[in-house]
Amino acid sequence: MTKIITENFKTETTHALFDTLGTDDYYVVASTAVNATEFELDPTIQNTQKDKRDFQRKIIFGNRINQVDARYMFLENPWTRGTVYDQYDDSKDIESLNMIATIQDQAGGEYMVLKCLDNNNGAESQEIPGTIDSDNYRVVSTQDGYVWQYMFTVPSSLAIRYRTATSLPLPSFTEFGGGYGHPDVYNRAREDISRIDIVNSPVGQFNQYLFGPSTSISDTSDVLTISSKQTVNKGITEVLVSTTPVTGRTLYSEQNSYKNMYLRHNGSGKLYSVVSSETIENSIKLMVRTSEYENPDSFTPGSQEGGVQCQLVIKIRVTNSDIAGETCKAYGLLNESGTLTRIGFELLPLPVNTRGSKYKFATAEVVYPPFLKTSVQTSGQETVLRAVVSPRGGHGSDPISEMAMSRLSMVASFSSQNNTIIPATNTYSIVGLLKNPKITDENGNSLIPTDDSAHIFDNRLKIEVRGDVTGTVSANNYVEQYIETVDIQQLRNGSTYTIVSLGNMNAEDPTQWNDIGVPLTTTPAIGVVFTAQNVEGIQSGKQAVLALATGEVNVDDAEYDYSLEVIKGKIHDVVYDPTNNLEIQGNTDGSTAIYVVDYYGDFQYKFQDGIFYIKQDESSTVSINSLDAIQITYGPYEAYSGDLLHFIDFTPIPREADKEEKIKFTFDF
Repeated sequence: MTKIITENFKTETTHALFDTLGTDDYYVVASTAVNATEFELDPTIQNTQKDKRDFQRKIIFGNRINQVDARYMFLENPWTRGTVYDQYDDSKDIESLNMIATIQDQAGGEYMVLKCLDNNNGAESQEIPGTIDSDNYRVVSTQDGYVWQYMFTVPSSLAIRYRTATSLPLPSFTEFGGGYGHPDVYNRAREDISRIDIVNSPVGQFNQYLFGPSTSISDTSDVLTISSKQTVNKGITEVLVSTTPVTGRTLYSEQNSYKNMYLRHNGSGKLYSVVSSETIENSIKLMVRTSEYENPDSFTPGSQEGGVQCQLVIKIRVTNSDIAGETCKAYGLLNESGTLTRIGFELLPLPVNTRGSKYKFATAEVVYPPFLKTSVQTSGQETVLRAVVSPRGGHGSDPISEMAMSRLSMVASFSSQNNTIIPATNTYSIVGLLKNPKITDENGNSLIPTDDSAHIFDNRLKIEVRGDVTGTVSANNYVEQYIETVDIQQLRNGSTYTIVSLGNMNAEDPTQWNDIGVPLTTTPAIGVVFTAQNVEGIQSGKQAVLALATGEVNVDDAEYDYSLEVIKGKIHDVVYDPTNNLEIQGNTDGSTAIYVVDYYGDFQYKFQDGIFYIKQDESSTVSINSLDAIQITYGPYEAYSGDLLHFIDFTPIPREADKEEKIKFTFDF
């Protein structure tokens, strides 16, 4: 059994915790519905960003408890030449990492505090970090390849007053509502992608994508533009580039050999998606998407001798689970043998954050050109990447937690007898203590009580369908729904869709929708299901967000549409109510409530009314059947909200109506 107290909670003292139990809201919550067999395969949790976020995205139910606090000092760790500092890694316990360095400008002076984000593949730090970039507050030591995050500066007056033999005090500020650390670092912090690690990269996998002199990873993808012109398709530019393969290498010449790559403009650093390609003798005609930028670059050679310098680089896809967040744009660089050895990021001036924002859960993968993807699937040799996500709030937003600053008993109970809201079925295998989570009703109003009364919540997603489906749907099955933003002209005639968002289609002019299959008697709205027809007649540029009504999505297909979102969840319980007819006129069949857990992940959209699919297990590619969601109710807990102070795992506990479990936390600071 793994028992973890996170760095957040280790900053609290027993006395302070006791004093604040009456002023802050704490919840004991249950998470992760697995059976005994699944638990044996992955029985332990670790004190990592990933495991903590997984806990908070899988919360099933919770119970509020009454009355906590903190005192913050951190260890002084003077920067020393020749030291290999650990780089920040969200999959490692930060308390075990030597990633913080302190630098005193002179005896008796102030202290600059830095966090190592990149240690140049484990090299020794040889250059003392110098000038701070006031735009992003990161220090790049060009001589030794280290990247440091500036955290804050401890004023000499504060150090003189509070410094001990081994520790320094954390400064506070009053700007932006007050906080700890440095106000500008806090204000500009973003939940971005800190780094993308290459876990495995087959040697020479991209050896037929080597252009230019290929003497290092900085020039292996160099190409020069010959000409460019705007196509009839607005936002798509045709760019003709010259290609000179490296000696002893050949280049792919098949149609669309370079589709799904990026054409990187070396001048601006912008990355343009290649939507199609065609090889013409010693050149490649690329169709690149320029509509992603308000002011796209010109690829016309003009007066530049030899053409515009560009790079044809490997596209890296990075997910974001928050639809409002900025997306990280990354690309892969190859060495002289065609092996992926480094991941770079698009570099654009602030306020654009090309490393993304609002990341809580992310994956990174190589977007292979179709021809190479088929080859990779045949060989089984795939490049494996790992996205390292910054701490919650971004680097420098919460130095107390990020630097593990520091070192009581609480009891809560889960009972379906006294509290009928607590589910009385299935299992849970992790419990934790959350501070100030956001709990709301279906209208977004806070449900956190203002007095000492208890508050209990059931956080499962509730999908209600017409009739009794308990004979075909059961607990531990999976639900899926497929959502994508599409040009209306790209709909497939004869395919069925559910409207998720009207996009720029005009709801007050239903003839547009009628032209593509929505009956005139039906008002276009979210949740309406229709079968597409005559989509060729709709005007160009019209878009909507739709749930694709299909029982199978094959992500391994070479032509898989990466804009397609596969929304998933695990069924926790299925309950038929013959008296609830969902207010549908003429319905006498009652309804079934399908309770779902684990319904947050690396997808942006939520489940929508309309068609969804039931699968036997998570790995199934074909659904058992499809159902029509009449009503969807999300759990009251806002995913990832609140501070996770402590969590513990154990062999799955079955929930039963006549059982009561007492949860006791004992903290040793």
